[in-house]
Amino acid sequence: MADRSTIPFGARFWRLWRPVWQLRHKANGMLFPALLLFWVMLLISPYIVINRMAAWADHTPISAEDIDQRDTLKVSQQDDRTVWDPKSFFRDSEGRFLDYKIPAIDWTIWFYLTLFGYYFAFFAAQKNDRGRAESLVMAQAWAVSSWIAYPIFAVLPAHINMRWQLGEMEGIYGFVYEAFHSLDEPFNAWPCLHIAQSFIIAVALSRWWRQRKWNWAVCLLWPAWLGLCISVMTTKQHFIWDSITGTLLGVGVWLGVMRPGFRHLDSVDDDDLPLAKLG
Repeated sequence: MADRSTIPFGARFWRLWRPVWQLRHKANGMLFPALLLFWVMLLISPYIVINRMAAWADHTPISAEDIDQRDTLKVSQQDDRTVWDPKSFFRDSEGRFLDYKIPAIDWTIWFYLTLFGYYFAFFAAQKNDRGRAESLVMAQAWAVSSWIAYPIFAVLPAHINMRWQLGEMEGIYGFVYEAFHSLDEPFNAWPCLHIAQSFIIAVALSRWWRQRKWNWAVCLLWPAWLGLCISVMTTKQHFIWDSITGTLLGVGVWLGVMRPGFRHLDSVDDDDLPLAKLG
């Protein structure tokens, strides 16, 4: 058994996974990824609470004068709960916000919603203890990225005040956007967890698909992920700043947590996997 001091943080599995681990053989191994996903959802659920907390504050309404000036793309409604305005970093030579100049493209909502498909990536891991250990590495990286972002959401809230650019929608897009906006308040802006979480999951998914020799799927995955990254801006869900910081968060957690965890698992035999805390 490897000395625990030599095990990187990404492969030091948390005791809270123990109940899930002990059921890993149930239902032909299919119960483990389902329960792991459920457990991760519980760990990242404060997202909803923090987003709602920001929405409880009274907000400064947009004045009629500001509405008339929207076409200049220079107006920035400051919200009472907004500590600073992420749009202020990016302007063109005439002072117009680049975030406002990015077109609103209704159909890119389908790319945006693909994030929730990524959540089922645990089912792609191998149905053995090594594959399950790799799933835990990803689960911990996913949780760490979220919990790095939550204090920022709470202390440095930013109001994503760009949904007006979508205009009036009818039919299926009207229904989808209305339903989504009713569930997701326009806060929790930066860093963009849509990008950070999907990057972390995509890295693990690429690993598992390559193990299955599904190289064609990996070739499709990354262009689709790029489409997701673009969609966070074209659906007016995030600022440019959010996308940059979300990418940095995802890459940072991959470098600091996920990659060392995977490398450690690759360096040991099955009998030396760091599973002692899981029972």
